[in-house]
Amino acid sequence: MRILVIADIHSRFDMLQKIMDEVSDENYDIIVSQGDFTDMFTTTTNFTQMEIADVIVQKLMIPNKPLFCVPGNHDPYELLDIFDDYGINLHQKKTDTNGFTMIGWGGADTPFRTNFEPTEEETMDVLKGLLVGVGGEWILVTHAPPKGTKLDIVDKKKHVGSESIRKIIEKKQPLLALCAHIHENNGTDKIGKTTIFYPGPAYSGYYGFVDIENNMVICKTHRIRN
Repeated sequence: MRILVIADIHSRFDMLQKIMDEVSDENYDIIVSQGDFTDMFTTTTNFTQMEIADVIVQKLMIPNKPLFCVPGNHDPYELLDIFDDYGINLHQKKTDTNGFTMIGWGGADTPFRTNFEPTEEETMDVLKGLLVGVGGEWILVTHAPPKGTKLDIVDKKKHVGSESIRKIIEKKQPLLALCAHIHENNGTDKIGKTTIFYPGPAYSGYYGFVDIENNMVICKTHRIRN
């Protein structure tokens, strides 16, 4: 299976269009987007967050590939209605695709009072519930990164990821965990056998591909050519 990964668009549908144009000749099976489709601090007076989100989702749907989305902390809760309308909602859900179970959870706990901020307790309870009955290899899709990796560092030293997401990964060991949120850090890391991947923020032109074959995971970050 090959996954196109696009996250942290932050209302930049112009940059998203450039990414979609660049990958138009690529072969892949599904698209995953891990949140912050919109930006609560930079939305113009001409469009609401929901209007921008709708445009962004429609652009992601143009390739006619299965699309799986979770919201980011900037996104309004009403974004879930758009996800549901288009049949792309992975938040608080699990689904099977290409031989894998995918489990999703959006939002992130921050000190900034943003729109979509589940508590650590909610995160743990929901993910534990979704994992009941899951067997075989599975993929975790979250907006927040797990705590204590290369992908959750701010100010060069502080880890700000989710403790609950890390505990779930440590205990249940998904094959792959896709995250977003901390724009300063992209790339891969490992927790046990689990590969953690964030390609970087799409608003700066970053996207990624994940190739999974015989349970081997290869992740690669790309940036659009100017």
